[in-house]
Amino acid sequence: MGVVKRAASSLLLACGIVFVIAGLSAALGFTVGAMVVSVAAIAALLYAGGAWFGGAPAPLLPAGSETVIVFDRALRVAAGATPGTPLLSKFPEPLRPEIEMRCRLALKGEHTHFDCEHGGARFSFDIAPVPSIHGMVLYGVLITGAGKRVPAATSAPLTTVA
Repeated sequence: MGVVKRAASSLLLACGIVFVIAGLSAALGFTVGAMVVSVAAIAALLYAGGAWFGGAPAPLLPAGSETVIVFDRALRVAAGATPGTPLLSKFPEPLRPEIEMRCRLALKGEHTHFDCEHGGARFSFDIAPVPSIHGMVLYGVLITGAGKRVPAATSAPLTTVA
């Protein structure tokens, strides 16, 4: 069904572009200026349609998932499907300052663990240094259990964020 939807939407998009160019060119005359106006109108409509109908982005941390991310000293993802992307972009905005602080501690050689709450779900984070054979910390590893429900009464400290 996905192929049919893509083909139909591509056909509708092509027809819309042709109609906009033809309509504006007929109204303004077949000149270079009319073509520029047509292209500008098409770009504005495509942008507005994408913003309006694009939908919400996929959640950064799907409920119940476990994530292991290796990051470098610049707090960028070091390996996996998206190497080089900023580590903090993988998490919701309210969690980022706490995660950044803990990642910087890991790069100094300190292992930390914390639980936090965001959007009605609790997240458990383990952030640890990854030392080289010479003992120098070049990477860190962040392990999270995302969105797992934790019993209300836990002995671990709970950092509430947003």
